[in-house]
Amino acid sequence: MYRLLWCLAQVFVRPLYRIRVVGREHIPAGAFVLCANHISYFDPVCLALSLHRPIRFMAKAELFACGGGLAGMFLKLCGVFPVKRSHADTASVDTAFGLLQRRQIVGIFPQGGIVRTVPLTVRTKGGAALLAAKAQTPLLPVVIYAEERIRPFVKLTVRFGEPLTAEGTSLRAARGLNQRLQASLQLLWASGHDK
Repeated sequence: MYRLLWCLAQVFVRPLYRIRVVGREHIPAGAFVLCANHISYFDPVCLALSLHRPIRFMAKAELFACGGGLAGMFLKLCGVFPVKRSHADTASVDTAFGLLQRRQIVGIFPQGGIVRTVPLTVRTKGGAALLAAKAQTPLLPVVIYAEERIRPFVKLTVRFGEPLTAEGTSLRAARGLNQRLQASLQLLWASGHDK
């Protein structure tokens, strides 16, 4: 279902949005944790259109209850899995870990919600870095940049940074990775639409 929706989005959605992709050469070949800033509900679509491999996004569990559960059915068809943000959700971590072991891409918005403030000051929660450290997979920082609210015909830049890896599987290694993620996202954001 993901591939079908991706093809339809390439034909019907992509022409409406001026998406420029920079840094594709940084995308790892195997499994990785994709960590992007979150400026709109369009972000997952924007990222999916920028990659040629399926992304298994982690999304807040509340989205799965919208529309009497219809949203949840659609999200599951798209490969999205829920995370309960109110507490440590071991089921979502286990799901993400299993996906990484199967060489898939796990997409996480580590800011924990939509942040529209400009200029962006990046503050990330530590879960994505902890997952990447424990799974010993690269963490790929990505920034979606727009100078105005995202809508059709607004210029968007998707900028992939260099992959980051944890120096071990400890909590300390994960904290260090999270600090490097924040710095990388901040630097990518500062690049704006520049080449």
